[in-house]
Amino acid sequence: MSVKASDKTKVTPPAVMFSHFGINCDNADKLEDFYTRVLGFCVSDHGLFRDDTDRIIFMTRRPREHHQFVLAAGRPAKYDSTVGETGFTANSLNDLRYAEKILRAEDEANDIICVDHGISWTLYFRDPEGNRCSISVETEHYVPQPAIWPLDLKDTDQEIILQNKERCQSTIGYMTKSNWSLEKKKIYSKENRLTNEGPETGNANPDFERPSSNRKLLHSVKNNMKPPLIAQSHCGFKVKDMDMMIEFYDTILGYAVTDRGIMPEMGDEPKCEYAYLSRDPYEHHQLILISGRDMNAPTSVNQLSLRILSLDELRRMENELECHPAVGKLRNTCHGNSFSIYFPDPEGNIVELAVESVWYVPAPHGAPLDLSWSNQKLLDWAEDHCHNTDGFMMRADWKIQARKELIANGHLEAETTSNNIS
Repeated sequence: MSVKASDKTKVTPPAVMFSHFGINCDNADKLEDFYTRVLGFCVSDHGLFRDDTDRIIFMTRRPREHHQFVLAAGRPAKYDSTVGETGFTANSLNDLRYAEKILRAEDEANDIICVDHGISWTLYFRDPEGNRCSISVETEHYVPQPAIWPLDLKDTDQEIILQNKERCQSTIGYMTKSNWSLEKKKIYSKENRLTNEGPETGNANPDFERPSSNRKLLHSVKNNMKPPLIAQSHCGFKVKDMDMMIEFYDTILGYAVTDRGIMPEMGDEPKCEYAYLSRDPYEHHQLILISGRDMNAPTSVNQLSLRILSLDELRRMENELECHPAVGKLRNTCHGNSFSIYFPDPEGNIVELAVESVWYVPAPHGAPLDLSWSNQKLLDWAEDHCHNTDGFMMRADWKIQARKELIANGHLEAETTSNNIS
């Protein structure tokens, strides 16, 4: 399958902002335990989906996001994961050392390895179902990726920083990270790739009385150790046809390739090709495509969710995506907290384009979304629908209460250069 199309079906990529990532798994209960107990996520909502046959779990450590990470049961364990990595960032080498300490003490974590990529110091590990995760501390340097050197976190900060600098400056293509970002900003601006997000959609000051926000929203578990100071930052998944998938995410969703090459074997991960994609000049990669996908295995990607500017832009994308030969059948849904379009990429990974609303209703929740309606008709209907749904709150009130709970229970994620935790 090719993503090439005539001018009549050409898509103008929307301005998007990475929102969250979800994975299909076999034992959602087991992974819920791992990601809450080990990585500090709190469950914001959960329930059944797929005709009430499988459990879906929504988790967050960021007050502005009802969910950053989603676990969806129903994928048989006999298949290897197609997740490349769920990426997190940390602010310091000490934070990385502490995360390693937590993982080394955890029986359910495996394939733990530390490497120096030049652009970052990265700790890799796998969850109980073999899905790979990474925690990275960014450096001040850029070298073409993939690059990999040994990293020993027992060394002092000074030793690690000096070693990293010497390695990077002796590598062809070296730049300071700041100069790399300036260069990318000029290119992305010229190509209309810069990430952006619009305001929440709907009436933030309705006539009706706002429901009380004085109720517990998030479920946290007792951690054996204090949760690591990390923030979710990017995702990656395995692909079969690298060229086709790069073209899809470039031409349909506007992601530019920042680097591409062969990653040597790392731990249990065999040598394979990596393509790094981004729309943010301050993020080397927001999405990683990794070779080695077994197309006989169902995708592990439940959703790659991107926030879009407005209902008008969502409507435009619906019209353009429906005509594109590389895009599968669209599914339009109003979740209450968002207006969303779902569609599969050429290898069956689900992408969501979502407009955030000013309302909250407990998830999972979905109602048919008809984008042929005018904005006013759609917003009036959605407000009435949400207001009459059990558990309804205004989204702003939900965020305030969630922040209070995350601070009180010690699960608020680290504030880094790549996130907005407000």
